[in-house]
Amino acid sequence: MKEGSKEMNRNKITIIGGSGGMGKIFAQIFKRNGFEVTIYARNEERLEKVANELGVNYEISLQESVLDADYVMISIPISSTVEMIYEIAPYLKKDAFMFDITSLKAEVVKALDDVQKRHPINTFSIHPMFGPGVRNLVDYNLIFLNLRDYDDYNAIMDDLIDIFKKEGLKVSFMEDAEYHDKIMALVLGTPHMFNILFLELIRISKIPLQDLMKFTGTTFLLQKIFAESIIQREVEMFGEIEMKNSEFHKILSRFQKLVEKYKEIILNQDLSEFEGFFSKGEEYVKDDEHFKKSYNYFYDFIRRLKKEK
Repeated sequence: MKEGSKEMNRNKITIIGGSGGMGKIFAQIFKRNGFEVTIYARNEERLEKVANELGVNYEISLQESVLDADYVMISIPISSTVEMIYEIAPYLKKDAFMFDITSLKAEVVKALDDVQKRHPINTFSIHPMFGPGVRNLVDYNLIFLNLRDYDDYNAIMDDLIDIFKKEGLKVSFMEDAEYHDKIMALVLGTPHMFNILFLELIRISKIPLQDLMKFTGTTFLLQKIFAESIIQREVEMFGEIEMKNSEFHKILSRFQKLVEKYKEIILNQDLSEFEGFFSKGEEYVKDDEHFKKSYNYFYDFIRRLKKEK
């Protein structure tokens, strides 16, 4: 906490799902910043092992784990988060803070709002835009949602935000949970879909990957690596990000229409319409900070990749 802050005594945090990848990252963040960290998870053997690795406390009783916590962070699958919010809220002490780190927010924020009305606790929501494989937090994004606006709350939130900034994270704020989910449909669901379908498309060609790699160009190589990185991660998490986000369902419909249009352009050999994808795409991204050097970034990555072989 800030030196001299009146909230320095608020230093007990419990992380529900603390033995998972993201739970471990946040346990380390809070421990580095002077918090007394307790983790809870259903798998007791793994829970004890992770607690010993991190040098933090653990609790095998869900209720006991949250009773004395100043903060409770929920780091579990999206499908279980709302239920967990309602389950633990009655056990939190007066003025405690509860927050989640899920990738979808519409239903979660409704639940957080509801329990705050029913119980004398505080709530907010964050979304870390990085995964459990991150090694350095510098310049990764962390989104805060559902912040309140009263003095004591603001002072405590400022302390938390300062901690994350000190870790190197870029903190941003959103007010609308549904808008958040619309953004996530584009920045998470869409690239996941492209990479999953890319691998499936080349798989059903029945040409062995090693044969393709003998003749590959740089674009295929880079796309293959992106796709390989996706399929090695949590299937359940990626499935929930797409299946439980109604905004992504709308994108699927748009994508289906777009593929049909693309098919028509190619089969009709309509170069003018084909060029339209390039010109309209360039108009959309021309002011992006990475646009002018994107080709250089592309080959920098390829050179690094070839050097590591």
